[in-house]
Amino acid sequence: MTTLLNLHRVKYQCSCGSFKSLCYLYFCRHCLKIKCKDCVILEVDCRFCPSCYEHLQSHEAITRKNRCQSCFSCPCCNHTLVTRATNTSAAMPVSLNTTPDSGNTGGGDADESISSTNVSGLQTPSKKVYYLACSVCRWSTRDIRLADQPTLNSWKAQDNIHEGRFNELLQHYKQIATREKQERDRKRYSTVKLRSALPTATTSRSSSDKYGLLAPVTRRGIRTSGILKSPSLAESPNPTNSTLKPSDPITEIEPLDENLFLSNTFDFNKLTTITQRLNSVEIQPLIVDRLYPLAKHFTSKQSKRCKECDHNVLKPEPSPKLIKFKLHQMALFFIPEIRIWHHPAWSTTESNPCVLSIVNQLDEQTTLKLYTLDEIREENTDKDLIDRINQLDEYILTSQLTLPMTKDRSVKLHPHVEPNETDTKLDDEFRQNDSRELVLYRKFAKIAIRCYIKLKSSSVKTILGAFIIEHRVVGISPIVSTPTAISSNPVTRNVRHIILIDFGPTDKPALTLHSSLA
Repeated sequence: MTTLLNLHRVKYQCSCGSFKSLCYLYFCRHCLKIKCKDCVILEVDCRFCPSCYEHLQSHEAITRKNRCQSCFSCPCCNHTLVTRATNTSAAMPVSLNTTPDSGNTGGGDADESISSTNVSGLQTPSKKVYYLACSVCRWSTRDIRLADQPTLNSWKAQDNIHEGRFNELLQHYKQIATREKQERDRKRYSTVKLRSALPTATTSRSSSDKYGLLAPVTRRGIRTSGILKSPSLAESPNPTNSTLKPSDPITEIEPLDENLFLSNTFDFNKLTTITQRLNSVEIQPLIVDRLYPLAKHFTSKQSKRCKECDHNVLKPEPSPKLIKFKLHQMALFFIPEIRIWHHPAWSTTESNPCVLSIVNQLDEQTTLKLYTLDEIREENTDKDLIDRINQLDEYILTSQLTLPMTKDRSVKLHPHVEPNETDTKLDDEFRQNDSRELVLYRKFAKIAIRCYIKLKSSSVKTILGAFIIEHRVVGISPIVSTPTAISSNPVTRNVRHIILIDFGPTDKPALTLHSSLA
């Protein structure tokens, strides 16, 4: 149980060569390879507010600068602000409470007449107003003297004094990007072959074009003809250069007064932190009294696509209120999970017996084969796998992992389902066929195997070992135009994975043996 949360101890090699924990990997069922976050393409499916679940299209979210107009975050602790309502009493006119003759009397008599009129049964008019408050740090909009709003969601964004300058720069660089794109397209289509083909492409549709197949060619010719006639980047005038004013650099900085922090008027509690300033990057307030509620950032649901075969490995539901997935191909659901169960106090001269646990996450029975690195070298069938093993053994590994048996080192794993009477009998059969030298413990989808670790040298500080597993996976056959009996069957293949295990430092004490193995 001590290694339950140590996910970094056992890592699997991705198809790109990097080692990641199994919970951070994906498995593509089309190319039958492990994929990490660097081997997939991210695609944004929807953008929504995590507080009110407002769902917007991409162009609408970009127009709002990926911020919600109804929800706000606390500028101090970044928690969600709560809208609170309160009643305010409006001042009653004096003419309703006094008579024309009251002006001739003294001030005390007038006050008595007003108070008696209010107490006599006339209700003071009230108005409901709203303000924002944080339930964590107790910050509210009243702390910065922000006026209460008469309606919900009527808080406006804080004015940015640099907004005009930002818009000028944005338009300037947009024009430069457009001109650079036209220059690239002009060089791309400025071939003699394309120039000669333009007249025929831009002419009227031929009478033989019965099904409109030449329409895309015609549109392409019209676009490229305009590109070829456009001036180059050096020849075209740039009207923005004359109107855009360059920024004025700061050459001298006023030195800080040494007595500033020693004076009694300076209060550190009123200064904002770096995080609070960067959250309001447009204003960057220096004191707490200038903090303003932050509009909630939109979050997104992303689908992940394999770079090699261009198929999805992760596809969530489009609705922001659903946490289900249309397609969820995590490697944890297709590859057996391996963890460290026991290791002794390390010896630098002898082989150290260790125990590893293997859990089958599939809903079907799996046969797992175990190989050492030397056995794969002796087979000499997969050169790519051998090259990766040699690099791993030369630069990373500090120990040699061996397994007790030398022939027919395969174990059967029970499916990861709720067991019944039939599964119990099948588990008993598996237990009888297991080799006592290799399998030490079995309980349905989980087994424990024995291995030995021998350090390469006595100067090793961190123990790293590796071995290889092989199991059968069921893939998805590619779509073909003519269905056949062979293509209708799912693709099955035996795949191999390199497992890198970090047993920790050599001076680490022994890991307690499980009670079922004692």
